Amino acid sequence: MHTNTTVTYNRGVYDFGKPVLRVSDPVLIKQILVKDFHKFRNRIAKPSTSPVLSVTMASARDGQWKRIRAIASPAFTSAKLKHMYPLVNECCRDFLAALHRHVSTSGRIEVELKHLMSDYTIDVIASVAFATKTNPYSDPNNPFITKAKAMLSKNPMQILLIRILPTFAIKSRLWKAMVSDLSSNVMFFIEIVRRLMSERKKSDYRRRRLCGRRCDVWTSRERRRRRTDEGVDELMAEKRALSGVEENKFNENEILAQCYVFFNAGFETTATALSYCTYELAVNPHIQDQLVAETREAFSENTTDIDYETLCRLPLLDAVVSETLRKYPPLINFGREAMDDVVLTRDSDGSMFKIEKGMNVSIPVYALHHDPDYYPDPFAFKPDRFLAQNGRNIKPYTYLPFGAGPRNCIGTRFALLVIKLALVKILKQFRFYAVPDTDIPVIFNVGVGVNQLNAKRLVVGVEKR
Repeated sequence: MHTNTTVTYNRGVYDFGKPVLRVSDPVLIKQILVKDFHKFRNRIAKPSTSPVLSVTMASARDGQWKRIRAIASPAFTSAKLKHMYPLVNECCRDFLAALHRHVSTSGRIEVELKHLMSDYTIDVIASVAFATKTNPYSDPNNPFITKAKAMLSKNPMQILLIRILPTFAIKSRLWKAMVSDLSSNVMFFIEIVRRLMSERKKSDYRRRRLCGRRCDVWTSRERRRRRTDEGVDELMAEKRALSGVEENKFNENEILAQCYVFFNAGFETTATALSYCTYELAVNPHIQDQLVAETREAFSENTTDIDYETLCRLPLLDAVVSETLRKYPPLINFGREAMDDVVLTRDSDGSMFKIEKGMNVSIPVYALHHDPDYYPDPFAFKPDRFLAQNGRNIKPYTYLPFGAGPRNCIGTRFALLVIKLALVKILKQFRFYAVPDTDIPVIFNVGVGVNQLNAKRLVVGVEKR
């Protein structure tokens, strides 16, 4: 449906009565997200009455967002990812041990990938962001796990009503009734972080956890030393967007907010991407075999470990994950709000589009990723698109699984680390394959939550190699 509306209503749609300009021209997308970022710096979001949720990086606006992003960015440098790597590796080992136990009886089983991968990503986020081991395989009733799954098992009608209610209604009884169950689950995680912060103040033991590292980063004057593959335009745009930040540490509510949003944004989207990736390898066994061959060469002889640098240098692994995120982007679209009157000019024909202050623009990610002009045979799974020799064929700003510009996803590299490490570890020991209950192609539910591409089921077979 999303690709159809982009073709039929190319220049805009109405979002519950409010006009939204849908921008699918890559040149204009770059203008919005990078060149004129200062005029489109805010995301489209309904304000929150919570003193914590109102200061998450996702919902913060203007100068507040600028300050939060500048302080948080050093927590996701390559150096910090290397500190997280052993923790993710430990979660992978627990995940593989549990999978071995399940498969050992008959030698092969059928699994629902979404359930399988969500246990792994919950364990990763709990360990890295909350300094907590959840043991989801031996203790599925752990409150951390049940609360996490309850928080993300959203009622579509409830979320729809929250979206369409006008801003003035957020203090009404109806609003409070609709968000009461969501709020209780959110508070559970906020209290975990508050307890961890209290423990850190009482102890000199410096845990190698993101929560601990974040406290260090957010209360110090460490400056960010970046080495990145982003384009020069994006680097300059980010430098301009984050310049002039004076105060460089968070207050308590801001720390609570960023830890919460790290969980909320990271758990479901990462599990879903990993599920789709494994599904595609199961229904495309020749690609799975090629990837296994690449990963086997990367492992040292007689070892089950792979170091961070080697993981980042595997070209087919990167191509497989990139193609998964193209075919199944975490968000089918994302939006920005115009902070001033803006005129967008299309280079191809010189046509101009006036956007008035306060108007929303939407970037149709799913439609871009499935446009045959940019990706021939777009519904086929073809990782070769992203290999080095073909990379020049991908037009800039037509591949946006994590957004682009200064307000892109700050946790992109962490998510890729979690996905890639799990894949190489699993494929070294297990083979995935299609079974009679495997839906080919994927059948989707209608989703209105964090991840809007929600498969009804992703059932595959798994056996030991």
